[in-house]
Amino acid sequence: MKQFYPFIISLVLFGIFVALPANWFKGLISNQTLSEQRNLLSEQVLKGTLLQNKLYETNNYYPIYGSSELGKQDPFHPAVMLTHRVKKPPFLVGTGGSTDLINAVTLAANFDQLNGKKLTFIISPQWFTQRGLTRENFNARISETQIAQLFKQQQMSKHLKERYAQRLLQFKDVKNKPFLHDMSRNKQQSSHAYVSSFKENQLLKIEAIKAAFPLNKQAFKHVGEDTSHRSWTSLKAEGELYGQQHSMSNQYNIQDKYWQLIQAKQRKFKRNHEFKVHSPEFEDLALLVDTLKAAGADVQYIVIPTNGKWYDHIGIKSKQRQMIYQKIKDTITAKDGKLYDMTSKDYEPYVISDAVHIGWKGWVYVNEQIVLHQNQ
Repeated sequence: MKQFYPFIISLVLFGIFVALPANWFKGLISNQTLSEQRNLLSEQVLKGTLLQNKLYETNNYYPIYGSSELGKQDPFHPAVMLTHRVKKPPFLVGTGGSTDLINAVTLAANFDQLNGKKLTFIISPQWFTQRGLTRENFNARISETQIAQLFKQQQMSKHLKERYAQRLLQFKDVKNKPFLHDMSRNKQQSSHAYVSSFKENQLLKIEAIKAAFPLNKQAFKHVGEDTSHRSWTSLKAEGELYGQQHSMSNQYNIQDKYWQLIQAKQRKFKRNHEFKVHSPEFEDLALLVDTLKAAGADVQYIVIPTNGKWYDHIGIKSKQRQMIYQKIKDTITAKDGKLYDMTSKDYEPYVISDAVHIGWKGWVYVNEQIVLHQNQ
């Protein structure tokens, strides 16, 4: 009988864990947890709800939403340069594949907390492809708890919830279609729940534990370096020099490491699927902008350029790019969105560090604008 004791004890402990309410675990999400997670871009930040709930509840950080550029090691990255320069240090939310709808769902899940909150949203023009958000990125970037929390937002209009339900139903793998069908028809209430209370309870407990005990606790090598004593003019010059020193292998101002990958054909050369004027991404951007306006968020939209010299070389000419740049800007300004437009810099050296990612001098421009926005 003794040989079964470990199994019995494990079974009892598991039963206790299952029975305990999620609220008992939410206390694990402390100010220290936020501090540890603000630059990690962990799954609990990207797909969870508890950390972002705490983020907006405390209002001690400045959220920056975007995609893969947020995870790039760069000495001019906001996680490095703004740590000592602003009252509220950055809190990063985004990873590769986090395009407009991903960010829209993430932010809409916090709709009731966004009124008056300052944040920046970085928009990459290469998101605007023929297909828009792919099935693979949808499955990998949006969680059931986020969608469940979105439809629980009391201050969000029924019309906005209807639009989210209609868009989510376009994805083959979306969960609980009966609930979404009800919400898409603007019913007063659904006979279903997006996630059962039992399942949501378990998911939130697991999320809290993983968030409180992250395996990786340092994302950026230079975090903590104090650049607050240097002027923006000086930092732009430093960014230009740094970019020049790290892109000497080619004529396109592409960082040497990335150029080597292009030469080895480990990175995309042809990008003919990008910069499409009828991309579904525009509707997703409009949904995001409408959501943040309705929530009363003080959001700054930053539209970054691409590497114009490289895109000319691969056959996507300036005229095609300019059409997309303009439509992005029009989508934002039509809703009175606050815009910082960097697209005129797509031929400026060392603003983009590869083909599409902001870097070096480009980050200095972004950081300067974030400081201005925080101080407004």
